[in-house]
Amino acid sequence: MQKIFFIEDKNFLSSVSKNFIEQTILGNNFPFFFHKNAVGKDTNSFMCHVVLKRKEDRENKNDINSPFYSNFIDILNEFTNKHNINYKEVLRIAVNFSYNNDSKSSPIHLDHDYPHKQLLIYLNKVKDSNSRTIIYNKFKNKILKDIKPDQYKGICFNSLPHSTYFPTKGERFVVVYTFK
Repeated sequence: MQKIFFIEDKNFLSSVSKNFIEQTILGNNFPFFFHKNAVGKDTNSFMCHVVLKRKEDRENKNDINSPFYSNFIDILNEFTNKHNINYKEVLRIAVNFSYNNDSKSSPIHLDHDYPHKQLLIYLNKVKDSNSRTIIYNKFKNKILKDIKPDQYKGICFNSLPHSTYFPTKGERFVVVYTFK
């Protein structure tokens, strides 16, 4: 049986971070940009705010793409400090805004082709509780975790294949961190 690193926490965000999420990210003026593909060349559209580009897509070492970068690093540190997780490098930070796009789920995928840790933080009260995250074993043939998107819940795991069920109603906001 495959042993996995997995942490789930609903109580790690400071009041400052919760306020930033409510007033800024979920506010009326936070910029999201349309993406035609959620994973690779699939046809699952979504909206995204890229805070820090993928390491493999950067021209510079720190190709910061958002004026809110430090707020997102603060949130990452709240989680990692509480759980004694050390990291050397942040590989990517993005806020994904998904909605009913006439597709059931994203393809099963890895965020990078090299070892990394992943932290997902669910930001809003989702109207469709079936818009879950599914984590699979490395062979993609067995579900290891089925995560319900509760507001302010963070889940952290090593690089494992995963997929997302898109909401059939309302929207789902998730900040995605990858790091090593």
